[in-house]
Amino acid sequence: MKRFVSRIQNYWKKVSLQGKIVSLVSLLVTATVFALTFLSIQRERSNFQSELMEQANLLLDTTSLTLRDPLYNLQIDELSDVAKVVSSNPDVTIFIVYDQNGRALVDSSQEGLIFSQNADPLGSSLLRLAQGDAYSEWQEGQLLAGRSVVLGNRPIGAVVAGMSTQPLDAKIATITFQGILLGVLTLAIGATLTIVFARQITNPLSELADAAGKMAGGDLSMRVAKTSDDEIGQLAGAFNEMATGLQEREWLKDLFGRFVSHEVADAIRNGRVILEGESRLVSVLFCDIREFTDFSERHSPQEVVKLLNEYLPLVVQAAQKYNGMVNKFGGDSTLIIYGAPNEVEDNAYKAVMTALGIRKAVRQLNVSFAEKGEDFRVGVGINTGTALAGAVGPMERQEYTVIGNTVNLAARIDGLNKQFPEHDILISPWTYEALGDHRQKFNMVSLGSVKIRGKNEPVEIWAVQGKV
Repeated sequence: MKRFVSRIQNYWKKVSLQGKIVSLVSLLVTATVFALTFLSIQRERSNFQSELMEQANLLLDTTSLTLRDPLYNLQIDELSDVAKVVSSNPDVTIFIVYDQNGRALVDSSQEGLIFSQNADPLGSSLLRLAQGDAYSEWQEGQLLAGRSVVLGNRPIGAVVAGMSTQPLDAKIATITFQGILLGVLTLAIGATLTIVFARQITNPLSELADAAGKMAGGDLSMRVAKTSDDEIGQLAGAFNEMATGLQEREWLKDLFGRFVSHEVADAIRNGRVILEGESRLVSVLFCDIREFTDFSERHSPQEVVKLLNEYLPLVVQAAQKYNGMVNKFGGDSTLIIYGAPNEVEDNAYKAVMTALGIRKAVRQLNVSFAEKGEDFRVGVGINTGTALAGAVGPMERQEYTVIGNTVNLAARIDGLNKQFPEHDILISPWTYEALGDHRQKFNMVSLGSVKIRGKNEPVEIWAVQGKV
């Protein structure tokens, strides 16, 4: 039994919503029709039985009076004539007359006279009934009713009549047939209407499910038609509003990622950024295009923008390769941070590797520029130290960045590329020290101590010539 129930449950789970609605409504309609048919049959049966009982009692009352004298005088011929008249009624199945000893004198089911010597159990039981009481028994195809015939206060015999229930059986058969026919017609019409009605529900829901699946796959342009003002229509409207909201959020997310680095955006969403500010050990890389002002004066704005759009993606790619966070663009200059907002292991080494990557990309870009008679160089300055990382600016427009002497010195070192034009990657002594064992991987030369604005003491500058 449990296995059967389990199979039914598994099958029901696989049935579509439209199939479930049609099945449930069809079952409800069928059950209602058959219940009404059953109630009609029971009502007709009860009414018929009541009417047949009244007819039987009326027949017994009439025949008891008619048979009183013939029974008292044992006039068998008259009793037989009465029995023939009564049994000629098509609704009477049997008519029996008993004497005062319970012996059958006349039986319409048998031909000829009966001279029974033995008392019939039914006749004997009828004679023992109290005056005014009657006997009744529902048998297959008939109602058997009887009573005693009393003269004075003494029973002188009994009479039994069988009333046919064939009209009831025919009527019940007709009602049953009509009920089945009505059930089939109602089921067919109801199923058709239910299918139409179910489609009004399931089709929009299927469209919603399909649209939701496509949205889950990344297509946020999906919308569904609102074909009604009912709950399904309200659901469609809510879905469209949700899709519009998600599309706007995705657009804002993409826009946010363009103006704020993805590292910062992810860190802010995940709560890893202390916007109020925190001290971080970072390596800061500044790079810019050498003699960019002169280049801008010799070229149109479109050509300048074209150069930047070819150059800056190379810088971004080199930074992202080594977990650097491109913090801001300042015309031709770029600020890249290693160590904020996320910790970066060996940030000094990765900053130097980024600088070498930028150098390589610029040299490849210069191949195409050489055909136009152009050539441009990039200068890089790197410093390592503690900086304050956080959000700066008014509440209406804030920017996540790093500030402090470490950042300022990196910018100053980047500016020294003009002083040392034969070198394009310069690092501070603090970056040199932070490289640790990685120093052996690079060819570096000391350019000596250089006086830098903002520093009381000269700072030793190192130039990175390349990898070993």
